[in-house]
Amino acid sequence: MPKRYQDPSLLWLAVVGLVLYLGVTFLTPFMEQDKQMEEQPQAPTLSKQQAAETAAAFAKKMLSLTEPYDTSTYYQSHTVRSGYLQKEKLTEAYEKQFGDRLPIDYYEVEIGEQATGTTYFVDVDYHKGNILAWQTVRTASSKSKTVSAAAAPPDQFIGSTFAEQGYVFSDFTLKDGKPAASGELVYEHKQWRIGEAPFRIAVKASGELVSHFKPGFAVPDTFIAWQEAEDRQSGWMTWISMGVSSLMTLASLIVIIKYRREITLSRGLTMSIAFAAIYITNNFNMIPAVRSQHGAAPSGDGIGFYLWIINIFVVLVALSAYFAFVAGHRLWVWKGWNPWPTWRDAEFGGHVHRAMVRGYLICLFILGVQQVLFFVAMEGFDVWAVSDPADSVFNMTYPALFPLMAWAAAISEEAVYRLFGIALFWKLTRSKFLAVLIPSMIWAMSHTQYPIYPVYTRFVEVTIIGLIFGYMFLKYGFLTAMFAHAAMDSILMGLSLMYMGQPTQVLAGAAYLLVPALVGWLLSWLHRRFKRRPPAPGNPAAPLQDPNPDSDRLAPV
Repeated sequence: MPKRYQDPSLLWLAVVGLVLYLGVTFLTPFMEQDKQMEEQPQAPTLSKQQAAETAAAFAKKMLSLTEPYDTSTYYQSHTVRSGYLQKEKLTEAYEKQFGDRLPIDYYEVEIGEQATGTTYFVDVDYHKGNILAWQTVRTASSKSKTVSAAAAPPDQFIGSTFAEQGYVFSDFTLKDGKPAASGELVYEHKQWRIGEAPFRIAVKASGELVSHFKPGFAVPDTFIAWQEAEDRQSGWMTWISMGVSSLMTLASLIVIIKYRREITLSRGLTMSIAFAAIYITNNFNMIPAVRSQHGAAPSGDGIGFYLWIINIFVVLVALSAYFAFVAGHRLWVWKGWNPWPTWRDAEFGGHVHRAMVRGYLICLFILGVQQVLFFVAMEGFDVWAVSDPADSVFNMTYPALFPLMAWAAAISEEAVYRLFGIALFWKLTRSKFLAVLIPSMIWAMSHTQYPIYPVYTRFVEVTIIGLIFGYMFLKYGFLTAMFAHAAMDSILMGLSLMYMGQPTQVLAGAAYLLVPALVGWLLSWLHRRFKRRPPAPGNPAAPLQDPNPDSDRLAPV
């Protein structure tokens, strides 16, 4: 490594992080399977197109589907059931007894019948291609569909449907002895249960067709209440984070307005625009994930409205990041420190290159710390996670675009919670530690909405990572913190892409591991080739220059 990039402390931290990461990773397979920290679905072996064809053939035969029709396929997961099994340490028992018949993860195929407006949802085992469940949805605008009267008593044709699906009708009893008010029949198995959850099949019959067939386990109300309480706690922390972050945005806007004559308005503009472009692209890429949360209605309802709302929110977040860039830079200049040089500065190219190298070294250390935190959490605090179809690479139009979000997170979060947040709270508290800790806690609260339980453990984990990012920002500057954040997320997101198993996704995921290095090298090379002159002396808006461009340390005075 060239002398100007050497930093023994960072090299040692990177080595320690790599050892921790690999050590815990190799140790984890020897743990009990139901104690895995990150619940990952097994990659599908059936393509979405194959699942759609299988579901359509079934619907034609069993539900009188007529052409023309449209199909859409989503990855789905029984998240409540999965959570119950993990919390009660029943995952292994479930997989042995029911895993083949009732997989936790599966494909859901939505079929829209154009002639009648009827929608069919058909669940397909994404390994074997078996039909698992189905549901018919008719909206107010759906046209009536002629269905012949039943040629046999309901129990007889319902019983034949059970048999076709591999169940013995005589093993079930009708729950409560009568249909529900909605006309739904719920049959409970006389013996099958997992923990305190009995096995039930919900059925609706329309004429001689079984229009609704949903097998599953009725998770105890006590677990559902516990999980809902955890989700409320997560919701409160998310709202607190959003509220305090909004106040921070207001504070940054006040700084900009009050000191507008001393402000450099171009600071962070390009990165804020890049954030908005990446995030808006991701929102469109996530349309299948949004549609997977359709409830009991066709998934296309409200998509246009959702995109308008979410993209307006993204623009507001981009403005918040921009205000943080401008105001944060001004606050640090007042302390006698330039947190990052711009393209016009002579040292920009070299600083970017150093920031990229340092970022990767810091990233390796943080990945090791995070892996240890996961290990401690699952061993000492019974932490578990469930798959989330609303945020899964399996539910993206173009999964290969997903790791670009690493840059959106790195840009906005480092700007708001490190660049501006630390400067603001240092000014308010007069304490370096509190200045790093408070923004880290606010940042961590916004990450508790991920389906990891108990939710407080996620808050602790991200706060610790935020402290590392914060002190690295103070020692090496904004670009180093941003590259460390981008490298970490690129690696994690790239690995999730590689996990999909398809050759193109594996290659794309592997390539993303090196994207931060490519970005750093390219910016450095372009700056050397098209370097601009530094701003003229005496310009009050010009940032302070790094007094020692080749130094391994950029620190506030």
